[in-house]
Amino acid sequence: MARRTEEERLAREEARAARHRARLEKHALPCPHCGKSVLDHMTRCPYCGGTLVPAGYAPMDENKKKKIRTVCYAVGTVVAVVIILLIIFLR
Repeated sequence: MARRTEEERLAREEARAARHRARLEKHALPCPHCGKSVLDHMTRCPYCGGTLVPAGYAPMDENKKKKIRTVCYAVGTVVAVVIILLIIFLR
């Protein structure tokens, strides 16, 4: 009985590993520099160190980055001031 459950556990683990490999293989592409298989979201090949450009990736415009950073700092400052005022007035 114990041998059978061990075999069943091993079979489940092998099936899980096969499903995991199948999911990863859907996202595997050949590196244009060395030809080895890499995942489609990687920006650098782990084998040769070559630079990769993920599909659908476009770097953010610098002006947009500055605008987002400015808005985040403004919102963060307002939230910090509100919290400080609440602490002061609720004592």
